[in-house]
Amino acid sequence: MSTTILVAGATGRLGLIADLLLERGHHVRAATRDPDSAAAERLRGLGAEIVRADFDDRASLEAAARGADAAFATGTAHHVGPQGELQHGINLAEALAAAGTPHLVYVSGDGAAPDSPLPLFQGKYEVEERIRSLGLPHTILAPVYLMENLFNPWNLPPLRAGILPSPIPVEQPLQQAATADLLVLAVLAIERREEFLGRRISVASDELSADQAAGAVSRLIPRSLEAQQLPATELPPPLQALFGWLDRSGHAVDLDQLHAAYPEVGWHLYEQWASTQLDRFRELCSYGEPVAT
Repeated sequence: MSTTILVAGATGRLGLIADLLLERGHHVRAATRDPDSAAAERLRGLGAEIVRADFDDRASLEAAARGADAAFATGTAHHVGPQGELQHGINLAEALAAAGTPHLVYVSGDGAAPDSPLPLFQGKYEVEERIRSLGLPHTILAPVYLMENLFNPWNLPPLRAGILPSPIPVEQPLQQAATADLLVLAVLAIERREEFLGRRISVASDELSADQAAGAVSRLIPRSLEAQQLPATELPPPLQALFGWLDRSGHAVDLDQLHAAYPEVGWHLYEQWASTQLDRFRELCSYGEPVAT
């Protein structure tokens, strides 16, 4: 059944959910701060309705949400830090509640907790609590460390040098989530509202060490990568704190249970995910040396 879905931050990190919803016949209301951007034009060309809305402007979010059957949104810490994400999340929740939105699918984080040592995870928890306290019909998806984090700016120089950078010791397993899997699960939550309503689901696609990840990528591109842990002293304090948490505590999602519950997602093992990123790997790791066997 076709429904109207508000995608808040449609030109951002998880904006590709708009493409998935359009492909499935839904009416997508793509909210963005800049309706004239190239990213907005691309979505307009695919058939999305483009509306101006800003996480700093609650009234604009409420106006964008009027008449929508569901909304999809994620945190904004990448752009504005933990305190900014907290305020944006509160603004969003209050706007959707005022607009009477029947269902919010919100992407938080697996580590969100009131007693977390990280402001990032404390803020995410407070956003979740505000969503609940307002009585807003919701589903919260809480991904672990994203596979796409490999392409964050601080990781690009090591990749160009033939190094697969790791936030934790290279022999230590790390649970990771493919963005594609997260978005497919979000689409399921939107389309199967009653099944997902009120649930909080931690999301992980695979678990492996950086040594294993380097081997997986090396099998796919014309260069052998060596896994190395990022030197903590060269990272800004927020990343030091996050990576320290990943080393000490980390994620503990029951992968077998999760994947059995939602087989429709088509969960990506790390090497399968890497095979979808070949252009990026080949651009960053462009030396044509033989692949290690």
